[in-house]
Amino acid sequence: MKLVFLVLNSVELLEEVIEYMVEMDVRGGTVLDSVGMGRILAYDIPIFAGFREMIVGSRATNRTLMTTIPDKIFDDFMDGLDKIVNFNEPGTGVAFTLDVYKAYGVK
Repeated sequence: MKLVFLVLNSVELLEEVIEYMVEMDVRGGTVLDSVGMGRILAYDIPIFAGFREMIVGSRATNRTLMTTIPDKIFDDFMDGLDKIVNFNEPGTGVAFTLDVYKAYGVK
């Protein structure tokens, strides 16, 4: 089993991502509102206000999705997710995964 973290900058894709998860029979997940570190530095910490120029056009918030994926569908799941999000396109989002040694309350 893998744990997938998806930080989705293109929040308009969230519904499509969740629909894809249902199609792949991935029934559980958590979606959180999130903010990038650069935005916090630029807008909340005065000494770093110069960073504002670097994040022009970036979104005020992102969505971070966490879910577990069975090993048997993991590669297919990630390929499909990449087709939706297009990770090679700057600013769309990032994903990373971790192996899950044990999980409680997850089937």
